[in-house]
Amino acid sequence: MSTKVIDISINEVTKEFATGIFKKKLAVDKLTLDIPRGQIVGLLGANGSGKSTTIKMILGFLKPTHGQIFVCDQPAGTRQSRSLIGYLPENPRFQKFLRGEYILNYYGRLYGLGGKQLTQQTDHMLELVGLKHARAERVGGYIKGMTQRLAIAQALMNKPKLLIFDEPMSGLDPLGRMEIRDLIRAIHDGMPDTTIFFSTHILSDVEALCSSVALLKKGVLKTACEINQLMVQDGQFYSIVVTDLNQTLETKYRAEHGATTTSLGLSFNVESVDILTARLTEISRTGGTIVSVNTQRRGLEEILFSDRKYENFQFPRQAAGGA
Repeated sequence: MSTKVIDISINEVTKEFATGIFKKKLAVDKLTLDIPRGQIVGLLGANGSGKSTTIKMILGFLKPTHGQIFVCDQPAGTRQSRSLIGYLPENPRFQKFLRGEYILNYYGRLYGLGGKQLTQQTDHMLELVGLKHARAERVGGYIKGMTQRLAIAQALMNKPKLLIFDEPMSGLDPLGRMEIRDLIRAIHDGMPDTTIFFSTHILSDVEALCSSVALLKKGVLKTACEINQLMVQDGQFYSIVVTDLNQTLETKYRAEHGATTTSLGLSFNVESVDILTARLTEISRTGGTIVSVNTQRRGLEEILFSDRKYENFQFPRQAAGGA
C-alpha cells in the first residue's frame, strides 16, 4: 500500500507571545498535524483561535516557541521551503499605480523567470484568474475580488508545490466568494499534485472545497480528519415516527432519545443501525405502529460545533518524504 507524501508536518508546536513583564499569551498549544500532498485542507477556527499564527509559523514569519515544522522535508522558514510555497495573505496589497500585468511580471522575475517563459506564465495566470481583460488596468481601480484574484495569480507564478491561503474569501461579497471558490477548485483540478492549505472561519467554504478539515479552538487542535470520514461516522442518523406504543416504551424513548409528540405520532432519533434495528423490533413485537423511518444527515457545522468530542479524529501519521 502506498504511503501518502506529507507536505506540511507540524510536530508538537507551541507559540507564546510576551505581553508584558513576566506575562505571556499562549497562541498555539502543542499542535501536531500532517497535511498530505494533493489535498485541499481547511484550517477552521474562530478569530483568535491561532489560525494565522500557525500559517505564519509554516511560512517562517514566526518561529515556534517549542516544536518543529517541516515543509516538504525542509525546515520551515528556510529559503528551500519558501521556494516551494505560494502564499496569499488575508489582505493583499499592491501599489495602486501599478498595472496587473506588471505586478505578475515583477514577481515572475523574482522567481527567476524571464523571456518567453515569463510572458507565457503571466498570460496563463491572467487567463486562469479571469483578469486578462484587466491586465493593463492600474490595480487601484480593481475591486476587492479582482485584487484577491491577482494575488492568487502572483502566488501561482512559481508553480508551487504548496499553496497557503490566509482567509482567501475574507471581505468578499457573495459573488466574489463564489468566484474565489470556483478558482480554488480550478487550481486543484489543473494542479492535482499541489496541496492547498487555507484558513477560514466560514464553515461553508470548508464544506464546499475541502477534502479534510482541521479545527482549532483557543490554539488547541480539536479535530483533524477527512470530511467524508467525519460525515460517515457522525453525519448520519435515523428519524422514527411511531403510534400505538405502550406506556413503558413511550416512557423509555422519551428518556433515552428525547422523543416528542407530533401530529403524526411519537418522534425520536437514533444514531446507529444497531439501535434502529433494536427499536423497530421491540416496537413491532409490542404491537406499535411504525409510521415512518427516514435517514437524516447532519451538516458539517452541527457535527463540528456540537458538544461531541472529536479529539480522537486525526489525520493518519504517515512518513514524511518527497520534495
